[in-house]
This record gives sequence, C-alpha cells and structure tokens, in this order.
Amino acid sequence: MADAYFSSLDIGTTGVKAIIVNQSGEVVSKGYQEYPCEYPKPGWVEQNVDVVWDKICIACRKAISDLKVPISSIKSLGISSQRGTFIPVDKNIRPLMNSIVWSDGRADKELQWIMENIGKEKYQEISGVPASGMWSYAKIKWFIDNRKDVFNKTFKILNGQEYFLYKLGAEDIDTDPSSATLNGMLDINNLTWSEELCDFINLPLDKLPKMGPPAKMVGKISKEASEETGFPVGMPISIGGGDQQCAAIGAGIIREGMAEATIGTGMAIVAYTETKKEDKEGKVLIGGAAIPNKWNMEGIAFTAAASLNWWKDNFLTEEIKAANNLGLSVYDLINLEASQSPVGSNGLLFFPFFQGRCTPDYNDNARGGFLGLSLMHNKKDATRAIMEGISFEVNMVKEAMESVLGKNFDVLRLSGGGAKSVLWCQVLADVLGRKVERLVEEDCTVLGAAVLGAYGCGMFNSIDEAVGQMVHSKDMIEPNIKNNDLYKEEYSIFKNNFDALSNNNVYKELAAFQKKWF
Repeated sequence: MADAYFSSLDIGTTGVKAIIVNQSGEVVSKGYQEYPCEYPKPGWVEQNVDVVWDKICIACRKAISDLKVPISSIKSLGISSQRGTFIPVDKNIRPLMNSIVWSDGRADKELQWIMENIGKEKYQEISGVPASGMWSYAKIKWFIDNRKDVFNKTFKILNGQEYFLYKLGAEDIDTDPSSATLNGMLDINNLTWSEELCDFINLPLDKLPKMGPPAKMVGKISKEASEETGFPVGMPISIGGGDQQCAAIGAGIIREGMAEATIGTGMAIVAYTETKKEDKEGKVLIGGAAIPNKWNMEGIAFTAAASLNWWKDNFLTEEIKAANNLGLSVYDLINLEASQSPVGSNGLLFFPFFQGRCTPDYNDNARGGFLGLSLMHNKKDATRAIMEGISFEVNMVKEAMESVLGKNFDVLRLSGGGAKSVLWCQVLADVLGRKVERLVEEDCTVLGAAVLGAYGCGMFNSIDEAVGQMVHSKDMIEPNIKNNDLYKEEYSIFKNNFDALSNNNVYKELAAFQKKWF
C-alpha cells in the first residue's frame, strides 16, 4: 500500500470539513466551508441541500489543491454526517423540499401523540432512545400529516449521508445503524428499521433507504462528481457512519470500557459496547456503532462550545478586538481570562441549557443562566464559570452512562475544539475526578470517517488494524485532587438546583411564557 492516502468529509450542521490523510492518520491537506441554516418559522430549522453540496465541492477542491502528491494517490473517501436530518427526494433523487435539520423543534404535538399512543417506555424499548421531538421520527410524522402533497411524491426519505453519497456516485442508497440512531425509529435489538414504529405513523418501509452495515463501499466517484469535487473518477467511496460514531472510531474507542467525549458546538460522550445494554430507566441513548453488528451507548448535551461562543459574541467585544490586533486567536485570550479566576469561579454557577437538557433528564424546556451572581463577580469569573458549568453537565452525562454500563470508564478521551484548550481539559479532569486523554488529531470525527472509508474500500483488513495505524494519543491530563474536592461540592449544588427548577415546573412555566410573548 505504498503512497496511499485516504480522504473524508464531515458534513456537519453549519459547515463541511474535507481532509486527506496519510497511512499514519496525519492530515496532509484540508478544506472547510460554512453554510447557513434557514429558520422559516420560530423553532424550525431547515437547510437547502443544493447550497450544502456546492460548499462540499469547494471544500473538496481546496483539500485537493493543497495536496503535494498526485490525486491518484487518494484511494478512498468516507463520510460522516449530521444525524437526524432528513431530505424527501423523488425517483430521480432530487430534493422535494429543504432538509429538516436535527435541531428543528416543530414536532411538539407529534411528540405528545407518540407519548399518548405508543408510550414512553415502549418507544424507548423499541428504539433505544427516549421519546423526543428532536429525533426524525416525530418530524417525519409532522411531514406525513402536514405535507401530504410532498409526501405522496416522495420516493425516499434520506439522511444527509445517503443523499451526498449519491451525489458523489454511490450506486447503493443505503444507510447504516450508526447514522440512523437519531432518526428515532430503529429496532435497536436487530439494528434495522422498526416496522412497528413505522406502521404507527403510516410510513411505508420502502420509503426509507435500505439498512446495511457501516463502513461499506457503495460506489465510485462519478465523472460529474469528479468535475465538481476534483476527486479522481473511479475512486471508491464508502459509508462512514454517524458523526459521533465516526468520532468514536477516530478516538480509537473500539473496546468496552472506553469512551470519547467530543466538545464542540454541542457535547457527546460515546462508549463502545459489545452487546446492547439494558437501560430500564431510560437514561441514555443506545444505538448502532460504526463497527458492524456492535452497539454504542451515548449521552448528549445540546450546547457546549455554543455557550462559550454566545458569551464571546455578546460580551467579549474588547477581547475580540485585542486578539485581532495581536494576531491571536480570541480563544487564547478567553482561556487567559478564565485562568485568572480561581477554581470554582468565586462561587458563580453557570447552567448551559440553552436548547434544553438532554441526557439523562430530557427536559426540552430547560433554560440556561447564571446563579450566585454578586457584585464581586466579573467577566473572568463568568468566563470560567461557563467552562465549569459545561463540565458539570458532562459529569451528569458520564454518571448516567456509567450507571447503565455497570462500571466506570477506564479510558476517557477528549476530542473536538474544546480539547485544544489545556485549561478546559484540566477543568474537565478536575470535575470528573478522572484522568483524561488527548489525541494527536483532535478532530476525531473527520479522522474516523477517513478510517472507516479506508477500511470499507478495502485498504485495511479490519477496523482494529486501521485504528492501530491511524489513531494516536498525545498526552494525559491528571486531575487535581484538591480541585476535585471543591468541584464535588459545587457539582452537588449545580445538580440540586437543576432538579429544583425542573421538578417545580419553573422551566416549563418560563418556556410557556417565552412562547406566548416572544
């Protein structure tokens, strides 16, 4: 396999990353393009997939233009994509409307119907995920009930992964369990579509893509796709997996007891399991792994770095100016500012529930805010409190997942933009009371897609072999025991106050007030 390079795409919610890596997993070139979401009504989130495709092509051409070897050296392409975003298409695989994005919140009434007609316990028993209006299932019911004109013309309801693989040249329009977890209509025991759940909402199974394995070669780059992306005609392309499942592969999470936390716009912890774990209390998400016939256990927080970005964009204008004048990243100054506040942020708590609370409470009405503000507090305290508040939510997710696993994780690796901050990683280690491991390639999602694409296209004999060659640890951050003692006490206050606001319907009343008046 001399001079072999592997490419991948991570088609996210707000942008696409294209990379090319060598056989050691080192990124040798990359491209990135942002694209918008559309918000046609309050709570609705859509995307024009033609715009997304144009940006994918630009990102690919950028990665290829920076490559210092012949493009014939690129042997495979794998894809990671956002989960729970779906696109109705006609028989010519042309979109019939905008895609409905995973974060779209239009399906409140449909969620209530699911709870009343299927039942919370039965739904999670079948699908592996708690009932939520965020999953595709409720929004597909909305689509069937409210856009009958479009539904009747629909040949297939595709996830983004299948649509863009088709655009690249895929002959098989297949999906896989790791990409379909957040569709919310899997038969989790058998890792296929649930006929029972589909029947409940009058969704014929033949309108869904065939369920196949992850890391499967599905075609080759077509002449048209080659002209648009720059990839060579005939280069093999493969299903990768869902974004967080690709991140787990890119972090080397391939045995039970290992977990990976991605700290990006949102936060997700993914743990590999050999068998489907029982979760009678409905705490976590159980889904397919990006390894065929295996499972992942997952916990999600909807906002992580998004909270820090909100703070930056609205309250750190002077820091942004200073960073620009000094030629520095604004995040370097944010880290510096946070480091000047003591551990515990002088008793200031931050709740990062800007888009509701996910694992393990699933309270869509939860809201964010500061608690404990006094005249002694300043921007430094608030900046650090945001990092600590997100870390407390990570701890809530971790505790829920370990209770379902039945033991503590023996390896916890960090990825995503947040892993670049040594301070934030130290805060996480101190809050969790565990050592955390960072990786050479922090963007595990797009690396994992490259690993899966290379394996799926026959470049490696196994995923284990590909991971062993392409995924590398950088360093280990040990917890400070004294800091952990303080954080244990503060975390207890954090949890107790969340429970009090939730259990006494404060969040529910506030959300109702916001919807009524704003």
